Amino acid sequence: MDSEPSGPATYFAPAERAESWNLARIAESIIADPVMQTVLQATGGLLMVLNKHRQVLAGNRELLDALGLKSGEPIIGLRPGEALGCIHAQAGPGGCGTSTRCQHCGAVLAILSAQAMQQTSTGECTLAHRREDRVVCSQYQVKITPLPFGQETVLVCVLHDITGMHRRELLEMVFLHDTRNLLAGLQGWAAQMREETPSEAARNVGRLAEEIIREIESHDMLLRAESGFLHARSHPVSVNRIFDEIETFFRNHPCRRDKALRIDRVADSETLNTDKALLLRVLTNMVINALEASPAKSEIRVWFERSGLHPSFHVHNPGTIPPSLAAHIFQPHFSRKGRGRGFGTYAMRLLGENCLGGRVGFTSDVVAGTRFFIELP
Repeated sequence: MDSEPSGPATYFAPAERAESWNLARIAESIIADPVMQTVLQATGGLLMVLNKHRQVLAGNRELLDALGLKSGEPIIGLRPGEALGCIHAQAGPGGCGTSTRCQHCGAVLAILSAQAMQQTSTGECTLAHRREDRVVCSQYQVKITPLPFGQETVLVCVLHDITGMHRRELLEMVFLHDTRNLLAGLQGWAAQMREETPSEAARNVGRLAEEIIREIESHDMLLRAESGFLHARSHPVSVNRIFDEIETFFRNHPCRRDKALRIDRVADSETLNTDKALLLRVLTNMVINALEASPAKSEIRVWFERSGLHPSFHVHNPGTIPPSLAAHIFQPHFSRKGRGRGFGTYAMRLLGENCLGGRVGFTSDVVAGTRFFIELP
């Protein structure tokens, strides 16, 4: 009588593997197929062609270079984690995909989803692997696409290294967090200075600390908006209160020098339901854009309208946007002011439309000047 196995064959994905003769047959067919060769040569990233058992049948040159291989023969029959050197690949009874750790691996999950749904599946995975004498972690964006091949269905697995992007995001979050803490301390000392020795210098230190904090918050806001993690929190707000904050912000702003800022107030009862912080960011960008685009002695006008169900804010300046530039005005990095500029108009649309659900646009001609607006839902 046969003895019972000491444990399960897998704790997650199926452990079965193809027989070596069958594996070699399909791998040779892929190498000889001109369409598959085109796929291997034309696709960027680390590409593996897998069989239904998640075993490597072929890899592109980018993958082989990353692994330091001259040919794909050494990785034929391995699973992705085994080929890439995942330190957990042998933790399960059946290799890569079969351990309890694999239950949270984005690559295995994407493969199983693509097989079950017979359609493209995506995910992200963190691969822990050894580099010389230490363990390092790399993050990959994974895309799995089922592809009919003869009597088989193979899986085209493409991995893009996003480690650098993730680390930049982490460093930005750490920087923003630590800078906020330092500025909070600076604000406290500035407040104490104003109480103990009231002076213009103390007031300026406090004001500058507040402006830096506002810029930090705005930067954080844009990062979250671009990532899709920023959501509007609407509440009733007075239109004149918004105008008050715009006036305060630009009272000593360098862009306002030698220019007039006219804000048309409304009745105190005029309110709207919106996220004030997001709206203020859109409007301050509009005003800064108008001030920077206008010559000395110009007047910049800000006003509010309520047309039907849609309240709107408008910012006018006497300048003109040439038609050749108008089509690109909301693109990031696009600016007439040089490299590193052009984020203000991009932020207007990103926050105004994606987050507030409104409509951001502009009109411009030689006679009427330029008017940017945001129409709220």
